[in-house]
Amino acid sequence: MLKLWSGKLSRIDTHRIPVFLGTVWGLAFTLLMVDTNLSDPKNFAESDYITTFYVAGHLMASGQAESLYPRPNDSSFTHSRFDEAAHRLIPALSEQSTAIFAYTPLVAWIFAPLSKVSPNLSILFWQIISMLGLLLSAALLARTSNARASDILFLSSLFFPVITSLWSGQVCLVFGLLPLSAGYFSFKKNRPFLAGLVWSFLSLKPQFAFVPAFVIFVLILARRFGCFLGFFVGVIALIGSTVMFVPMTVTISWLYSLQLRETLSYAGVFKIREYLVTSLPADILLLLPIELGTSLKWSIYIAAATLWLAGAWRCSKLIRSCVLDEFAKISLILVVALTLLPITSPYLLYYDLCLFVPAGAILLGNGRHGLPSAGLQFIGLIGWLSISSYMIAFMSLPKHFVQPLLLMMILLALFYKLSKTLDLICPVPKTSTGKADFSISP
Repeated sequence: MLKLWSGKLSRIDTHRIPVFLGTVWGLAFTLLMVDTNLSDPKNFAESDYITTFYVAGHLMASGQAESLYPRPNDSSFTHSRFDEAAHRLIPALSEQSTAIFAYTPLVAWIFAPLSKVSPNLSILFWQIISMLGLLLSAALLARTSNARASDILFLSSLFFPVITSLWSGQVCLVFGLLPLSAGYFSFKKNRPFLAGLVWSFLSLKPQFAFVPAFVIFVLILARRFGCFLGFFVGVIALIGSTVMFVPMTVTISWLYSLQLRETLSYAGVFKIREYLVTSLPADILLLLPIELGTSLKWSIYIAAATLWLAGAWRCSKLIRSCVLDEFAKISLILVVALTLLPITSPYLLYYDLCLFVPAGAILLGNGRHGLPSAGLQFIGLIGWLSISSYMIAFMSLPKHFVQPLLLMMILLALFYKLSKTLDLICPVPKTSTGKADFSISP
C-alpha cells in the first residue's frame, strides 16, 4: 500500500503540479492582459505590435505601402517615412522612440484588416488570434505524442518566451510555432510534402526558416526530397503573392532596409535592447568593439554555419543508422534544429524562442515518441528552466547585470550534451577497420 501511494505521489509531483501551476498562471496572465488592454490602453502604446504591425497594416490598407521602409538614400530609421507615420498615428508614442518595420511587405498586407479598428482593440484581437494559434499548436503536438492538449497548452504558459510574445503582440506564435507544429504533425501522418508546404510559412519571418532548412537539408543528404519540394512550392507561392499584392519598388526598399538595419546595428548607431538578443553570433559581436566586430563578423558567421552543417551531417547519419522508427528520427532531428537555432542564427530575440515548445514536448514526453527518456528529459528540463529564468533576470535585475551570452553558453552546452546522447541512442556504424562509416546510402 505504501508503495502504491508513493507511486501516485511521484506521478503527481512530476507532472500534475506543473500543469496545475501552468493552468493558474496561464489563466491569471490572460485576465491581466485583457484587463490591462481595456482599462489602460496606453500600456501597449509602445508595444512591438502597435508600433510595428498595426502601423504597417494601416499604411498598406490606406495605399501608402511605399512608406513602409526608408528611402534608398536614407541613412537612418529615425524620421524615416515609417517612423513619421507611426508618430502621427500613435500620439502616445514618445519622441525618443523610433518605429521600424523590418518584415516582408506581405506581412503588412496580412495585418491590413486589423488596422481598421483602434490600436488597443487591434492588439487585443491579435493576442486572441495568437492564443488560438497556441491552442492549435498544443492540439497538434498532443496528436503527435498522445499527450493531453490542455497539458501542453498550460505547461507552455510556464515557458516565458510564449508569455513575452503574447504580451508584446509578436508574430512568433502564429507565423512560427503554429506552422512548425503543423508541419511536424504532417510528418506523423507520413506526408513530407505537406510538411514542407506548411513549413514554408516560417519564411515570413526569415530567421525561423533556419529550422525547416535544417530538417530539409538532412533529408536531402539522405536522398529524401518530398519535404524540400513542398517547401519550395510554398516559398514560390509566397513570392507570387508578394508580386501580386505588393509593388516591386516596395520589395526592393525592404531589401535595402535589411542592409541598413544590420549596418546601423553593428555600427552602434541603431541601439537595440541587447538583453533581448538571443543569438550567439550577435551576442559575441555586440560585446566586441565596433571596429573589431566589423572585421570578425564574417569569421563568426562562417564558424556558426560550420557548426550548423556539422549538426546536419550528424543527423543524416541518424536517419541511416538508427533503429528508431522514422517519426522518432524526425523528432530528434527537429530537436537538434531548434537547439542550433539560437546558437547559429545571425539574429534572434528572446520571444522568438517560443519555437522551442515542440522540442519541450518531445524531450519531456516521457518516451511517448518512442525515444528513451533518460538524458533527453534532463536536456529538456535544463533548457526550459534556463530560458524561462533568463526572463526573470532581465525583468528584475539592472540591465548591465544581464548577460545573454551566459544563456547562449548554456544552450551550447546542451547541444553538446544532445550530440553525446544521440551517439548513445543511434551510434554511427563502424567499418571493418573500426572507423566510423560516413558514407551515405540511398
